[in-house]
Amino acid sequence: MVAPESGLRATLRGMPLGSGPRRRSPSVRPPGRTEDPKAFAATVGEAVRRARQACGWTQAQLAEAAGFSANYIARLERGELGPSLFVANQLCSTLRIPVSTLTQSASAAKTTRRRIAG
Repeated sequence: MVAPESGLRATLRGMPLGSGPRRRSPSVRPPGRTEDPKAFAATVGEAVRRARQACGWTQAQLAEAAGFSANYIARLERGELGPSLFVANQLCSTLRIPVSTLTQSASAAKTTRRRIAG
């Protein structure tokens, strides 16, 4: 003789299929999103440094003009932080550059001069 099912087992057996824990679907990144946030922060930091140096400013001068701390500007330029859109807009406004220049890599921002033989 088989013993009748008890408590939890009987309850689980009566539940409809598919009512268990949900499985996480594989994450899908939106198009255009950079794969490496550290690389993005480094690219932005390099662009800020180039623009600041082109203006002939120190980090402290840029920080004061843009309304940020010098420590924040230093960490941004080192690629330790990625700026928010507000910060990027404020820096670009202060440096008088378009926001799009912050996402250009150093190699894309440099102009190449070719020597003409002759």
